[in-house]
Amino acid sequence: MPVQNPVGRHQVREEIQRRILSGESQPGERLTQQSLAKQLGVAQGTVRESLLELQWLGLVESIDRLGVFVGKLDATHLIEAYQVREVLEGLAARLACEYSSRADVALLRKMADHIWELSQEKNEEEMGASDRAFHLKIMNLSRNKVLLRLAEGYRVLSMAVRASRDPRVVHEEHLQIVVAIGNNLPEDAERLMRHHVAEARKMIELMAARNEFTPKWVKD
Repeated sequence: MPVQNPVGRHQVREEIQRRILSGESQPGERLTQQSLAKQLGVAQGTVRESLLELQWLGLVESIDRLGVFVGKLDATHLIEAYQVREVLEGLAARLACEYSSRADVALLRKMADHIWELSQEKNEEEMGASDRAFHLKIMNLSRNKVLLRLAEGYRVLSMAVRASRDPRVVHEEHLQIVVAIGNNLPEDAERLMRHHVAEARKMIELMAARNEFTPKWVKD
């Protein structure tokens, strides 16, 4: 789907990212600047900058003298991202205690309950999107722009993980985090968030050990 003019680097990056996450562009596929620039109606320099950003996110890889290719995302890469996520989101939960209003806390609780409801409906796609929105809301409540920028990479990578934990446990953990933020308990909020993310990482590790982990946009 061509991007309409005028377009900027952000829009080009989003379109290439969409193709990768949807499976339209497969792992190992070569991405040429000239071809992408023609398809998207932009200069090659804009495509080059977009590919550099996607390389930082781990979605593409550059091989000397061969070119740029869609990355072969694996469990090891995601586990590393979750290790970083544990630290950053723990900090975000701590900072959110200082800046969250009653309305913010009420919204977080509503979001947590909505994730639970979607799990009961077996709506995995929307549940995953709602879960990411819940975590992003807490990141935004930290009011730390550097933290948000650092989190961008692993937030994209989290789209490759299918929900595999007990929804009831996840819901309880979400509510515990919300309560800690609402009661302005920064140490508890950070500890609970770190535990929550670590449990998701452990699930990926377990699935990888059993050879059961496959990023959802990678097709057989």
